[in-house]
Parts: sequence; C-alpha cells; structure tokens
Amino acid sequence: MLKREIRDFAGHDVRILATDIDTDVLTKAAQGEFAGSAIDEVPEQYRSLFQHKTNGSTTEKVRVDKELQSLIAFRRLNLMDSWPFKGLFDAIFCRNVMIYFDGPTKENLVERFRQQLKPGGWLYIGHSESLIGAHPGLELLGRTTYRRVG
Repeated sequence: MLKREIRDFAGHDVRILATDIDTDVLTKAAQGEFAGSAIDEVPEQYRSLFQHKTNGSTTEKVRVDKELQSLIAFRRLNLMDSWPFKGLFDAIFCRNVMIYFDGPTKENLVERFRQQLKPGGWLYIGHSESLIGAHPGLELLGRTTYRRVG
C-alpha cells in the first residue's frame, strides 16, 4: 500500500520493521513465499506486488515482489524486554498480541508504543483488542486506530 499510495515514493525513507518473538515465524516470513490463498483478502490493485509461482505441485504459491521485500527487515523482539529502536515510527501495528496480557501489562505496552511514535504517528491494534479507557497522548480515531497527540 505504501508503495502505491505515497507520491514520490523513491524520495521518501520507507522501511518496514517486522517483529515477532518466534524466530521460525520470522524465517518463514522473510522468505516471502506463501500459499496462494494468503492473498485472497488483498484488494485487487495490490495483488500485482505478488508473483504467482508453481513448483510442480497442485498448490499455488505466491511470492512477495523482490523490490517490496527489500523494504522489510525481520527481527526478533520480545515486547517485554528493552527495545533496541533508535528512531521514532510513523506507524506501529500490534495486531492480536495484547490479548495475551493482563490490564497493567497492556497499559504499559501501549505507553511504550506511544513513546516510540512520532507526534501524529498511528497505532493500529487488532479487532479483538481494545484499550481500557482513554490513554493519555493517544486519540481514538476508529475502533482499533489511534493517533499520537503532542
């Protein structure tokens, strides 16, 4: 989406940091190859970013475009440990992770996300998650979409 939606994409410093605690998941994701059905929900205008591949089996595979894949860094991250980030993020997606944490842990994690966002940056959480009450410094813009204020 970023590549298609940002005007003058080449003139921007666009990078994606994909994290998980499970190194096997990261290894698989870094390969950029998935079952063809993985893009069933992807809007048609973005499907060109995937190359269809057959390897002699009846199961169709798709591969992420190499140029797009070069924008993504895959790293192991335990959300409960210290974070090695040097800069602030324009957006953070934390989908379906906080459901495993208790209220105080979730509140601390959301505050850490807020601190890692640039002013005006976006926090997206999963549809099965919610923040308990309002969070200082985050404005609710949709059911699962927040924006850092100040």
